[in-house]
Amino acid sequence: SSGAAGPSGDAFKISFANFTEAAPLFRVIHTNLDDVISRGDSGLELKWYDNAGDAAKMSQNAQLMVQDQPDAIVVYPVSAATQGVSQILADGRIPCVSVNLDTEACDFLNIDNRALGEQTAEIIGRAAAERGWNASNTTVLIGQNAASGEQVNDCVRYFYSTIAPILGLEEVDPTTITPTTTTIGANAIQFEGASTLQPSFEAVTNLLPSIPAGNNIILYTVNNDSTTGALRALEDAGRGGDDVLLIGGLGGDETGITALREDPRWVAEGDIFVSWWGAYAAAMAKAVAEGAKPPADVTPLPQIVLDKTTVDEYHAPGSAAVSKLPPLVPDNEFLDQSGVLQYVRGVAGL
Repeated sequence: SSGAAGPSGDAFKISFANFTEAAPLFRVIHTNLDDVISRGDSGLELKWYDNAGDAAKMSQNAQLMVQDQPDAIVVYPVSAATQGVSQILADGRIPCVSVNLDTEACDFLNIDNRALGEQTAEIIGRAAAERGWNASNTTVLIGQNAASGEQVNDCVRYFYSTIAPILGLEEVDPTTITPTTTTIGANAIQFEGASTLQPSFEAVTNLLPSIPAGNNIILYTVNNDSTTGALRALEDAGRGGDDVLLIGGLGGDETGITALREDPRWVAEGDIFVSWWGAYAAAMAKAVAEGAKPPADVTPLPQIVLDKTTVDEYHAPGSAAVSKLPPLVPDNEFLDQSGVLQYVRGVAGL
């Protein structure tokens, strides 16, 4: 428990189960929110639980959180199999928010992976078209993570369906690009990168012989670890030159922000502001508990696809630290009602 605000009687209490405290990507959701709350009177009091990437632990935590009888619950599920947890939370009758993966009993807060893929394709498509890249000289590589399910992979599917008409590649319905799809028309290959370095490196090393020797390459995957592994494979094979490769990143992490600034090949970065997800989840939990009506399907988290001209607007120059958050959009404007985001942005100087 941390960041108690004023006498505990008047604080808004949230029990929050994080995906895992062991990985920096998720740990920062916890530490960042604690840090902001500790600096003044946010009106929030948080009790944290660690799902430890484990479904049994997630279920146990759901029961403990219901026993807390907080004002609201936030859960970051560890797998799409959330039926059991959903039942526990539904029976507990406490307002809840589920982050990144849907839990039926809760309101859903997530990024829009499809929009990230489409907007990245528009930026890279323009850059490639300006260079004269087209169906006669270009191969698109997209890296998926089948185990993460459909929503996560929307980014790569819709990336291809958006860039294809820009460059005159074979157009396909994005829903036909499934976890088992490998070749897409004559100019695209999907590989399984498992969102990690080594599997992505191996997959691209293995498919390289099937890419025509003179072809330019466009690379986009579900996250920057996967993209980094694929990039190493291309460089090892002598296919990574500035004039023959264009990359889109996804994550807005230090790897991506640094590459967008310094690497001429890296021309777009889907920024999803992960370190601030805890603040948005807390704002949503409080708003929902106070009667706000979120969109039926999903409330969007902050996101933007940056290019080389916009990166310094959102990240402090020379750093990956977030200096600005994107404005709210119609589907998440209700988050303002809780007062949490105004506090967060004010205290963090955003």
